[in-house]
Amino acid sequence: MIIETSSLTKRYGDKLACYNINISVKAGEVFGFLGPNGAGKSTCIKMLTGLTFPTSGGGTVLGRPLGDVTARHKMGYLPEQFRYQPWMTGEELLAFHCRLFKLPKSKQCVANALQRVGLAEQGKYKIGGYSKGMQQRIGLAAALLPQPELLFLDEPTSALDPIGRKEVRDIITSLRDEGTTVFLNSHLLSEVESVCDSVAIIQNGQVARAGKMIDLLEAKVTLRLRAEGLPPESVGQLRAKWDERLVTHPDGAFTLLLKSREHVPEIAAFVIAQGCRLLELSPEHETLESAFLRIVGEEGNLSQPS
Repeated sequence: MIIETSSLTKRYGDKLACYNINISVKAGEVFGFLGPNGAGKSTCIKMLTGLTFPTSGGGTVLGRPLGDVTARHKMGYLPEQFRYQPWMTGEELLAFHCRLFKLPKSKQCVANALQRVGLAEQGKYKIGGYSKGMQQRIGLAAALLPQPELLFLDEPTSALDPIGRKEVRDIITSLRDEGTTVFLNSHLLSEVESVCDSVAIIQNGQVARAGKMIDLLEAKVTLRLRAEGLPPESVGQLRAKWDERLVTHPDGAFTLLLKSREHVPEIAAFVIAQGCRLLELSPEHETLESAFLRIVGEEGNLSQPS
């Protein structure tokens, strides 16, 4: 595992920011870290990057204990709120970061980073004149300079327009294809859904749910069914066996909420066995947004020790 934590806990005086955080992140995956404002996400990221230390519990990052300096050489980090020197040009800023990283061939590193984030033509401009989107891109370029094995991104698309957000998604996907592990925190859940392999949802400083994205979304599958000649007793059987809350629509279709996509072929076989003509069978998995709201609602009463 690239990241592994065990009962990771952080207390600030009387405030418990994170409690018993247990997460595992595999090499080469994009891992989404989600939660409402104030849930403890930033505190957890600070512990993983070595910017603060846990009160109790622990873990490893890149095979090294939390806070280990040698692991930082293999990390990239783009915080949510960052400020760079406005009098520097983009090239000067990245060259400065190259010296901090002690990277060889800094000119080539700078050129490659600018090209990757779409700022190849703006490198000689002063950062103070950059738009918010360009500032976000130069921050991402700085995080990519050391060619990290593990990249932490905290709201990387918050200031970007739709085209810029797609470009960042493409960068994240290409990094994963190259073997880089990406730890992504974002409130844009549709984007998280499109790029993440696994996800953890944190609520009140605790992990409310964690696992593969596909497993999380397919925990609830909505099936729209329309069949010609389906008798009332068969509808009753559908309700009894698969979903007691089955909904009938004005056009004669039915909506069922299934526990698994595996039930879809069973339902199709059942309808055909009734001698009916199957007109529509449309399964749709839950969106990440609806799953997030459901889980945060279900786990809203998570209590912490005093």
